[in-house]
Amino acid sequence: MTHTGSRRHPAALPAMLLIAAMLLLSVHADAVSAVLRSRIALCLTTLIPSLYGCMVLGNLLCMSGAGAALGRRLHRTAALLRMQPNVFGIFLVSQFAGYPVGASLLRQAAARHEIAEADAARLTLCCFGGGPAFLIGFAGKQLSGSAAAGVCMMLACILANCILAILIAPRQIPAPPAPACSIRISAQALTDSASQAMKGLGQICAAVLLFGLIGQLPSLLHLSAAAGALCIRAGLPLHVLRAVYGAVLDVTQLTPVFRCGLPARAVLPLGAALLSFGGFCVQLQCMALGVRALRPMRLLAARILAALLAALLTAAALPLLPELPQTAVSAFAGRAAASESGSFLPAILIFLTGFPFLLKKD
Repeated sequence: MTHTGSRRHPAALPAMLLIAAMLLLSVHADAVSAVLRSRIALCLTTLIPSLYGCMVLGNLLCMSGAGAALGRRLHRTAALLRMQPNVFGIFLVSQFAGYPVGASLLRQAAARHEIAEADAARLTLCCFGGGPAFLIGFAGKQLSGSAAAGVCMMLACILANCILAILIAPRQIPAPPAPACSIRISAQALTDSASQAMKGLGQICAAVLLFGLIGQLPSLLHLSAAAGALCIRAGLPLHVLRAVYGAVLDVTQLTPVFRCGLPARAVLPLGAALLSFGGFCVQLQCMALGVRALRPMRLLAARILAALLAALLTAAALPLLPELPQTAVSAFAGRAAASESGSFLPAILIFLTGFPFLLKKD
């Protein structure tokens, strides 16, 4: 009897924890609703309008053969990173199209049998970038008050991915580029690109909502006292710990990091590290959008290494930057992120445009 009970206990533990979490969220329904409303606003006014176009064009770039053609054109650079030309095209797109786009494009390439699934899983570790709109426009210009700082952090993230690509590359050198093929943009490729983009955005928004709840758990569980004691021992202010914790969970919550009062020589390398790491929310999106062979711990370890590299590269480049403002955040960064118009209409129109594609069967 005792042996049977011990076997059943581990299976019941997850259910008990989930029920406890449900009760906790029910008790604090008002706080949870406020968090989810802010996250929905973030998705509708910022993430969807900024990511949809890049995701459609990134998909179309690969489906039309233009990405492979670009990779063949730059085959010498691709050989330095030990990548096939078509894969190098995906790598370039992933650095400028938004975090989960690389994982999605690699999964589609594996589905078309252009690369092996194991290679797609390995390359997902480095085909990972926030794009210029987020790194330069938001993290640089809005948060640090300097577009040059954003460019510096973005270049550091890209170089960190290049170094990571070399470290994880297979030993064999890629074959010479294949003969050029035609670039064809068809109606089917266009609709498939839109369909894949809408499905990807749905998963991204779901992950953003989920990590909004996870980020709220310490407050709901009243862990501030324990966190304060930990900060006192580490000599770190509590508000800094909270800011870094939020950005580690979800990199879209980067504003508090730049507003926590750290000097530019500290906040810029820290910001670059967080941007390169991407946050657990983005990594979950990559797991959902990527190939099944992708392992969470390998992705986590690779992004930690990339974060350290990005921080070191940014710190080394700081003397080359022009003088930064004394305050770590501009006045605009104090407001919630929103679209230029401040209206939900553009995002609603995007949803209505893509909704028919969501109903399309694979």
